[in-house]
Amino acid sequence: MSNRRIAAITVWSMVLATFLQTTLYAQQGWSQLTIIKQENQPAVINAVTYDGDDIWVVGAKGLIARSADEGRTFNPVPSTVDVGLNDVSVRGERISIVGDQGTILRSTDGGRSFIRSNYALRYREGQQGGIVDLYSVQFIDKETGYIVGDRGLILSTSNGGASWREQYSGTDAQLFHLSFRDSRGWVVGTGGKILHTTDGGRNWYPQRSGVQEDLNRVYFVDDRVGLITGDKGVLLRSENGGATWERVALNVAEPLFGMSFVDKKTGWVVGYSGRIVRTYDSGRNWVEQDSATTADLFSVSFYKNRGYAIGRDGLVMRYYEKR
Repeated sequence: MSNRRIAAITVWSMVLATFLQTTLYAQQGWSQLTIIKQENQPAVINAVTYDGDDIWVVGAKGLIARSADEGRTFNPVPSTVDVGLNDVSVRGERISIVGDQGTILRSTDGGRSFIRSNYALRYREGQQGGIVDLYSVQFIDKETGYIVGDRGLILSTSNGGASWREQYSGTDAQLFHLSFRDSRGWVVGTGGKILHTTDGGRNWYPQRSGVQEDLNRVYFVDDRVGLITGDKGVLLRSENGGATWERVALNVAEPLFGMSFVDKKTGWVVGYSGRIVRTYDSGRNWVEQDSATTADLFSVSFYKNRGYAIGRDGLVMRYYEKR
């Protein structure tokens, strides 16, 4: 084959690739974007967050990856750890990541470098301390943040994560996720556990969920309206700050996990077997969306009209709609 013909084929291949990529990014609805790999194998991804500029994902074996081009490419970020990482919080240049074996990573320079610390549970009356896994982290401003994990652990910081102190939760349940609005916060975990604080975590009180299934994510759209996802298709909603919770009727039996809202009315929930449901009325009613996958989905993050969901075997999904 002549050099001229090879060059022509190469040019047309580049044009076709550009066309396909452009078509994908103009496509509305959900589409499979990419598979993130680690050590030449599909990665295990546990969480995603998107702030309108960058997409951050974290996962097993110390995986941290970042995309600055709407998910076209994900670049690995050195983490210096090899344990599972379970959640990531991004506030400007400040990034916090938590994971197994008490791992806490903190960056103040946009992820160019991370400071690592390991939190060990202090001795408690009637039980020993020790290393615990951490599942969720949230900062409500640059200085104030919270972490939840195994054995009822709730941590708080008032200095941007430089140090953490335990709060008394009154439970031994695994706590998987938290949602704070100023000094008001909610935490969920195993066995239908819900905890609530009105004073920044100095005191925590149980709320009745009415279910026994593990609860996986919680989010309050304002001080009164909140949603909780759980196993076996559990979706709970409250209109009174969690004083009472009602189960939302869904034709879903699979575990539900990630949840993300772009305003007080519009939000998404993802779960196993590619389940994605959307609400337009603050969670009163939900419609199922075509996810274009049957993979288990764990986490979702939206900003305005774009969103990203992650799932099993390194899957990254993208959502886009014209406005």
